[in-house]
Amino acid sequence: MVQKNVDPVVAIVKTCATSEYHPSCYDREVPKLMKKMTMEEVFAVTKKIQSQDPSYAYCHVLGHALSTVETKKDPTKWQEVITRCPSGVCSNGCVHGAFQERFRTDVLTNDQIEAIKPDLAAACEPRGRWNPTGMEQATCYHALGHLLMYITGADTPKATGLCDDMTSRFRQVCYDGAFMQIFQPLEPEDTALIRGKEQTRQSVDTFCSQFDGERKASCIGESWPLFFQELTQYPQFVQTFCGKLSSDLAARCYNGIFYILVVQMQFDLDRIRGYCGELSNDLAGRCFANTASRLIETDWGNIQKAVDWCDEKKACLDELVSYASYNFHKGSPEFFALCEAMPETWKTKCLSQRK
Repeated sequence: MVQKNVDPVVAIVKTCATSEYHPSCYDREVPKLMKKMTMEEVFAVTKKIQSQDPSYAYCHVLGHALSTVETKKDPTKWQEVITRCPSGVCSNGCVHGAFQERFRTDVLTNDQIEAIKPDLAAACEPRGRWNPTGMEQATCYHALGHLLMYITGADTPKATGLCDDMTSRFRQVCYDGAFMQIFQPLEPEDTALIRGKEQTRQSVDTFCSQFDGERKASCIGESWPLFFQELTQYPQFVQTFCGKLSSDLAARCYNGIFYILVVQMQFDLDRIRGYCGELSNDLAGRCFANTASRLIETDWGNIQKAVDWCDEKKACLDELVSYASYNFHKGSPEFFALCEAMPETWKTKCLSQRK
């Protein structure tokens, strides 16, 4: 419990110091600050906690919670909350909470869905002072995929069809959000939503076979929790897992799995290095590259760590060059920080994107 007249960072770190798993304690204690602080102020406190306790490198769930509390104050302002979500902290989890709180309990009729389509279609697009980066838009459309499962009563074909209606560039991440709802329910409402539609290791291939192309790729990719042990312990299993897809779709599957494993391995870079090193050359390159971009997506303070991680590996640095103009606004301080941190050849390529 946070004490009165005590620095909240000090109080929360002290409270959680004796907990068995610090991140879960922080996820529980930090949202209590929302009673007296703005959402932005609480995210700032979170950053300070992270600087004192590296075990809290990943706070995506907290991002959900903070924007959920903020949206509860006035659900009609859910779109405004999205634009207020900070980037470069808590792996962009904030956007998800605003969507989920507004529509978590609403299963809508077709007519009701048609009526709100314009608002949903506009939610992730630039407006007013909000000019999202590619990463911010992708995160937003992923959250939209979750939302579409809520309002359709977990009708996956219908929800993914609505993804098609609302975006083309970010269609795949919208699919990911929809299928993630099936395989990774987090809250009691999520579990209730998919009751009777749960999948097992034995049923998942049949379930995913009803979908084609990118939908099937998202279905298989998001089913990773069913195969958590194999994917984290046996690097070669990733080929078995993603090999169910055609080569072009498998490539995206590999990227997604490596991105996820960084978190599942708790950002233990020595362990991740060993994992990547056991893969074939091409997959090892993807593994190193996806780890680098995941480090930055999780926390912008990891820019130098990501460049150091690449250790002049071509595929890894190429990824960061592309990432600079996707995750950051061209010409922003963070964009320049990443470009300037890279070896000369990649620095030049990176900076050439600033115009």
